[in-house]
Amino acid sequence: MTYNITRFIKEFKTLIEKEKKSNKIIKGKILQIEDDKVYVSTNYAPNLSKNIPVEINRIKAYIIDIKNKNICLRVDDISSFKSNQVISIYNIQREIIINKLQETYNDIVDNKISIENKETLEVLFDKKKVTYGESNFKIHNLNKNQEKAVIKSLQSNKFHLIQGPPGTGKTHTIIEIIKQLYSKNCKILITTHTHIALDNIIERLNNVDENKILRIGEKDKVSSKVIKYTMENHIKQNILYKEIIEKETIIQNLSKEQSKSINEINIIPHHESFFSKFLRTIFNIKNNELVDNNFESKVIDCNNVDPINELKLEIENIKKNIQSDILEDTKIFASTVLSSSSFLTKNINFDYVIMDEASQVPVYLALIPLMKTSKFILIGDNKQLQPIQNYNSSYTLNKSIFNLLIDKYPNDFTFLNIQYRMNEEISNIASNLYYNNHLLTGNAVKKQKIKLKDHKSFFLDEEAITVIDTSKIHFNESSVSGGCCNKYESEIIFNLVNNLVKNGIPMEEIGVITPYKKQKNFITKLLKKRGFNVECDTIYRFQGREKDVIIVSFCKSSRKSLTSYQKKFLADENQLNVSITRARKKLILIGNLDMIRTAKNIGVLLDEVFEENFIYLRDLL
Repeated sequence: MTYNITRFIKEFKTLIEKEKKSNKIIKGKILQIEDDKVYVSTNYAPNLSKNIPVEINRIKAYIIDIKNKNICLRVDDISSFKSNQVISIYNIQREIIINKLQETYNDIVDNKISIENKETLEVLFDKKKVTYGESNFKIHNLNKNQEKAVIKSLQSNKFHLIQGPPGTGKTHTIIEIIKQLYSKNCKILITTHTHIALDNIIERLNNVDENKILRIGEKDKVSSKVIKYTMENHIKQNILYKEIIEKETIIQNLSKEQSKSINEINIIPHHESFFSKFLRTIFNIKNNELVDNNFESKVIDCNNVDPINELKLEIENIKKNIQSDILEDTKIFASTVLSSSSFLTKNINFDYVIMDEASQVPVYLALIPLMKTSKFILIGDNKQLQPIQNYNSSYTLNKSIFNLLIDKYPNDFTFLNIQYRMNEEISNIASNLYYNNHLLTGNAVKKQKIKLKDHKSFFLDEEAITVIDTSKIHFNESSVSGGCCNKYESEIIFNLVNNLVKNGIPMEEIGVITPYKKQKNFITKLLKKRGFNVECDTIYRFQGREKDVIIVSFCKSSRKSLTSYQKKFLADENQLNVSITRARKKLILIGNLDMIRTAKNIGVLLDEVFEENFIYLRDLL
């Protein structure tokens, strides 16, 4: 075992130990109960996020919303809770991940991994020469670099990397890779960072037998168009499912008989024998505990209980057999990286793992799917968002799996070089600042712009980029602890949205992005209050999305200077890249330029915009 792999094992062990220690039970108190929701106040701000499964007092629940110490959860069994009740919350999703990491660690140190898995560790933590075969493939409807990416992915003897800047057809390329592998009868695991990206791929798998695709994950997180691929739905489509329905019907009938017997046994008789009274007196038995004047109580036919349990066991066995057949027949498995630890894939070795959004997946989580395969293909972009920092992890293990490998193998990736999303002016800024001028624009979108009915609209024109400067007019942020909220910028955004809609731009084609959650929440409430259902979110939540018009609120504005932390946060190149490349036809940037220009990368970005596209509010007020 090499020094680098030994070091990895040591860091991996430390990570798992820290994760176990930090996954503590969270104490809280129920403030309110409403329908199937409970509102809880915790003793401290917990390290939890929305849409994850937890347990409250060992009852399954999902986090709907979380703000500091206050959590809203949807609970399976609401009858178990009451207001002011003290409860314990446990992060079961994190526990599952920790257990899977521990299992992976144990397999590595106990030398229970395959030769292919050992090669994967060498690729990740040492350096292994990348080799390719010479197979030929028939590929249609792809541009030159997309075709190259597909061929290199299929010819590689171990792995290949595909860098896909915004709008360059990553999904289109992935679909072609999947279809090629499917035609060769390969067993494939498609995995992504988010459910949206995963379902976006699965929805486009035309001409693939539905019975060959399995979508793994919680039902409420799966797209309605993809729900047909879940295990639950596959079981219902199986010919043996009729037997399950028949047995469930028998159980229902037996349960009704059981309930009827219970009701009969609770009937109090009009007459009671001397012997019955004597027994109650001696043994202190209540009146309704002896129900027959001959002391011959009607009891439940206990013979009904065993048949019910037997039928339930038979149903479980049928489901297991169906499930086993489904897993055997499935060729394309689809799950998020976190769900790839599912029991459904526990004993499956895949021919290929295809990981999209790989630049958002930390190395330690990527190990879960990568240790299930001999070959893998990673699709990502080292110039877009990276994994959120896990302070229990070392720098190497928290680094994105995509960045780790593209840094290690700088000559062994394919760059998708033509984007089909943005107006050329927007794309050229991204190309110049982040892609060494290698990103080109497809002819069909080069000149696309919004069309205005009223050319005297508030701060609106048909140009691709507009910058609105709020400096020197005291449009300052509110005094809030942590984060940022700027009501003045929010009002500007309302007026922009109002005029865009009046000019025929659909609300679903307008998006608002801000780096700050408090600003996002304020803008969202303001727009909804005034009748506009426009998507507003933070930069991290907007990756993978696109709109005709994107409005970016930088928010920060005050008499103070930006701190070094604020400069670093606002001017993160990856965040700026994601912010500007969500727009197809028009990008509007709003901020106190005197202040935010001091964050170097923002200044560089603004220098790329033509002067005639700036609006200085101080000249108008």
